[in-house]
Parts: sequence; C-alpha cells; structure tokens
Amino acid sequence: MIFMEPIIRKRKIEDSNELAHAIALIWNDTYKGIVDDDFLKGLLDNEKTSAERLKKSINDQQDYYVLTLDDKIIGWIYYTLDSDKYEDAAEIHSLYILKEYQGNGYGKMLYDYAVKNIRQKEIQKLIIGCLDGNPSNDFYKHLGGKYIGNHLFREKYIENIYLFEL
Repeated sequence: MIFMEPIIRKRKIEDSNELAHAIALIWNDTYKGIVDDDFLKGLLDNEKTSAERLKKSINDQQDYYVLTLDDKIIGWIYYTLDSDKYEDAAEIHSLYILKEYQGNGYGKMLYDYAVKNIRQKEIQKLIIGCLDGNPSNDFYKHLGGKYIGNHLFREKYIENIYLFEL
C-alpha cells in the first residue's frame, strides 16, 4: 500500500460532512470530563446541523484549512488575522488533530503553516486560547506560547490564553 504525504489545503464546502464528524469525534475525545456530557453528545447527535453551519460559514472563514492524509481529513486549523479580544494580534480559533494521528508532528505542521501565512501579513503577535484541562495546553507551551491569563468560555469554562511573539 502506498501512503501519501499529508496535505494542507483550504477547506472546501464538500468537506462539511466529514469535518462535522471529525469535530464531534475530537471534542468527545478531548473534552470528556472537561465539558458537559450533554453538550458532547449533542455534537454527535447533530452532525448534520453542524455540517450545514460549516457550509454556510465557508465564505466568512477564509483562513480555515484541513490536513488530509490519504484523502481523509485528519485535522484542521482555523485562524483570523485580527483577534476580537487582543489588539494587533492574529488568533488561532481551532487547531485539532484526530486522536489516532496525534503525536506525529501534524499539529506543529498546521501551526507552522498558519504562522508562515500570518507573518507574511506582517503581524507579529498570535493568540491561542485553550480550555483548562485540555492536554493541548502543554503543546502550546512547548511551541513557545507565553501564558498571559484566562477568561470564561461559554460562561462556565476557563480558557487559558497564550501569546506567541512571531
């Protein structure tokens, strides 16, 4: 069997169903015990609705990329060049890799891809939020993120904020 190299490409409308399923799986793996079980179950039960939302948001979310391996979506990154909360900073809103593909450098590959694009826009700061209890907090620290505080996410979860000087 021949394996292809991972490919980062812009999200397409045709990705919506597969991406909605991946989002539900990752949230259920990553946030079990952190986020309410009812919310996580709702993601699995409402994948069709999530796919429709993804389809509708495609024009609004310009910097949304998927990572594919052998034509399967195994991760994604979504960022904006201007943060709503932090002045003169880009913000990564989501960076996820399916559980079975974690630990292979794919998360760093997506992060580096975003940073390269952000730097080309002459932006020198990047913000990433990560729910408290998520193992990815260690990943962001390893990448050089400086913890600068936290805030409430969805009015009940603590989100740690990391600053990257680019």
